[in-house]
Amino acid sequence: MAIEVPDIGMRLKPDLFPTVQIIYRDMCNLRPGERVLIIADARAPEYLIATFHGVAMMMGGDVAVIEGPPPRGGATYQPSATWSPMIAAASREADLIIDFAVGYADFIVEAVKRGARVFSPGDGIALPYTDDVLIRTILHTDVHAIRRRADRIAELFSAASLCTMTTGDAVLEVDISGIKGMPGSGFLWDPDSESFRDAWAFAPPAQPGVLIPEGRATGEVLVDGTLLYHPVYHAAPPTPLRLRFDRGRLVDIGGDPLFAGRLRTWLDQLGDEGAFKGPVHLNLGINPNALLTQHPEWERVMGSVTCGMGDLSLLGVIMEDGAGVLPKSTVHWDWTTLRPTIMLDDVLLVKDGIINEDVC
Repeated sequence: MAIEVPDIGMRLKPDLFPTVQIIYRDMCNLRPGERVLIIADARAPEYLIATFHGVAMMMGGDVAVIEGPPPRGGATYQPSATWSPMIAAASREADLIIDFAVGYADFIVEAVKRGARVFSPGDGIALPYTDDVLIRTILHTDVHAIRRRADRIAELFSAASLCTMTTGDAVLEVDISGIKGMPGSGFLWDPDSESFRDAWAFAPPAQPGVLIPEGRATGEVLVDGTLLYHPVYHAAPPTPLRLRFDRGRLVDIGGDPLFAGRLRTWLDQLGDEGAFKGPVHLNLGINPNALLTQHPEWERVMGSVTCGMGDLSLLGVIMEDGAGVLPKSTVHWDWTTLRPTIMLDDVLLVKDGIINEDVC
C-alpha cells in the first residue's frame, strides 16, 4: 500500500483554531499563567506555529517560540541528534512544551522528570500538512471516545502475559508478562477524572500498547504498511517484508527484494548492534481518520500495529521501573502491519485488522 498525500494548504484553515483549542483545553489542560514553549524547525508553516502561539496567549499562557534548523536524519536518528543548548535551556523554564521538532532527546526527558508536560502535534517533513492531520484526526473525530477505548485496550494488555500476532503465515509471540499496558491516548489531561494522566503525549490519538524490554519477542511478521528507517522519509514496500526475530533481536530480513535489500544494507552500514533489538514497543492504531502519510498519524491507522526497533532508553522514562533492560541505540526505527490478528492470552483483540468491539 502506497504512502498517501493529504491536503497541503497554502493558507490558514479556520478549522485549525477550534482544533488547537481542543488540544490546549481538553488534551493539555493549559491554565492561565503557565509558561508555554513552542519548539519548531524551518519546515513548520508560519500560520501553524502562529495559531498555536495565539491560542495559548488567548488562554492566558506565557508563550515563547524558538526555532532551530531541521535535525540531521529525521525521526529515525532522534536518539543521537544534537540540539542547540539554547533550546535545552529554554525547555528548563517551561510548564508545557509544544514540540514540532525534537521528539526523543535527553533535554525533553529531563523536562518530563522535572515535572513539565510535553505535547507533540507532529514533526519532520509532514509539517506542511500537519494542520490537515490535526483537523482530520482530532476535530473531526470523537477524541474522548478514542481516549476511553484506548484505556480499555491498555487494561487488556496489562492483564495479559502473551501477545500473539499473526500476519498471513507468520506468527510473532511477545512475552508481555509484568508489563503495564499504556493507552497512548494523546492526552496529558483526563477530563473525566479531572487529573493529569501523562507527562508526554503524541498526536493524534490513539495507539494503545506496550513498551517492551529486551529479549521478549520470537517469531516472524509480514510488514505491509509503513517502514520508517530512511533518514528523510517513510516508505511502504510494494509487497510484504518478512522479518524474523529470536529473543528480541532481528535475525533475518526477507520478502520484498528491494526493501529487504535496502533495510539490510542500512542496518549493516549503521554498525549499531542496538538497532537490531526489538520490537521495543507494540501499538495498536485506533483513529478512524488516520492515514498512511509522512506524519506520525500512520501509527494510529485503525486496526494496524506499529512496532519500534532500536532505542527505548529515552521512551523508558515513562515506563514502569523493574520491567526489564531497556534497549539502547543511536536510532529508533519502526514498521507497520495493516491486517494483523492479535491475541492477548486467549482474548481476541484484532482479527485481520478489524478490532473486536466485543472486548473494547
